[in-house]
Amino acid sequence: MLNDLDLEKLERQYFDFILIHLKQDLNHIIKGLNSRIKILNNWFDQFKKTARKGYKSSDLDIGAERIFHNFFAPILKFPNSCPIGSDLMFELPDSFVHIEIKTALIDNPADYKGKVNIGINQTSYCIENDFKSNLPFYYKMENNIEKPCLTYVIQIIHEYAKSDIKCLLLISIPNGQLYSQYKKEIFKSGKAGYAKAKDFRFTYRSNPLFKILSDHYNEKKYRVEIVFISKEIHQKEITNLNEIPVHFKS
Repeated sequence: MLNDLDLEKLERQYFDFILIHLKQDLNHIIKGLNSRIKILNNWFDQFKKTARKGYKSSDLDIGAERIFHNFFAPILKFPNSCPIGSDLMFELPDSFVHIEIKTALIDNPADYKGKVNIGINQTSYCIENDFKSNLPFYYKMENNIEKPCLTYVIQIIHEYAKSDIKCLLLISIPNGQLYSQYKKEIFKSGKAGYAKAKDFRFTYRSNPLFKILSDHYNEKKYRVEIVFISKEIHQKEITNLNEIPVHFKS
């Protein structure tokens, strides 16, 4: 079992690793996310019929998972077949990494604006009496080897049925061991409310930093960074914050 500082170092290490690869191949990723528009007339009418009355669903939800599965497969190499986990799950030499792909429409700020909704199978972070996650703090393997569970989100904000990606963020969710550091500050009830407790909103706007690392190095190290944002949008419109690092703007 790692101490809290070493655990955050590992979370940050793979955050940086994922971020570098996203930045290096951003144009290819955005092209892939927009590929659905080339055949819009073949699926749009059928897709609209699947939405509940009065509600506009993201038309990029399932497709984005395909794009990132293809993107990460040659990078992280070893997917795991565990039935409980995120959209993407990989085993690495020193950890298990979950990557959840989240999409939201730009005209529905309830789905972003400094937060991201996390399901019970997508995190190890627990809130006593309110939320119990299904992922462990550590995966216990044979020979008493333990590998920490690291969870990340790629959040994509986009226009409905258009080739217009407004923002792409990378977010690191704290491992549940770190509850003593973040407590309930980063927690808001999910879409189902407290009654069902099947999800929660990771409210990073309350504390967007790797708290222990930032204190240790006396330097702000962010759990959330903007990989790409449209030049017509200020980051506060997406994150409810002014100081989140931005890597590409166009």
